Amino acid sequence: MRLFIAIRFSPEVRSSLLDSIAQLKQQSISGNFTYPENLHLTLAFIGETNRLCEVQQAMESINFRPFSLTLSGTGNFGDLWWAGIRRSSELEALVRQLRDALEKQGVPFDRKPFRAHITLARRVDLPAPPAFSAKPVSMTVGSISLMQSERVSGKLIYRERFVKRAAQNP
Repeated sequence: MRLFIAIRFSPEVRSSLLDSIAQLKQQSISGNFTYPENLHLTLAFIGETNRLCEVQQAMESINFRPFSLTLSGTGNFGDLWWAGIRRSSELEALVRQLRDALEKQGVPFDRKPFRAHITLARRVDLPAPPAFSAKPVSMTVGSISLMQSERVSGKLIYRERFVKRAAQNP
């Protein structure tokens, strides 16, 4: 199975991201735009593995407190268009802790440096550079999710397999 660990979004953040996708779509000739239910922030991409239990154990071993996440900016990596996240020391600490826990469990994962972004679209054909933005909406991150990615009838479907909740503030 194909796995990744992610932050799922509040309705307000999702709405802002959908507005960004609509702006981009309006200016494009064609593209592969992210389905609303698939919007997420990847913390660790694991890929194909049958080590579900070890990934879950890694997630269980970490501790983090709820923290704020704010959309900030848009851009692209080649033909992949994204919305950004305002720099957050809590988010960066969570990613380090999570990746260390995966390593201790011996779970292979993509070790590329973490660049906080939310994929809005891929393979976008644009007649001119687009002008689009993401409203700087915030949310509190209270959990992270282990997600399974599978293709069903040609559509990419993400299914939540496990949730690790943040420690409650005293």
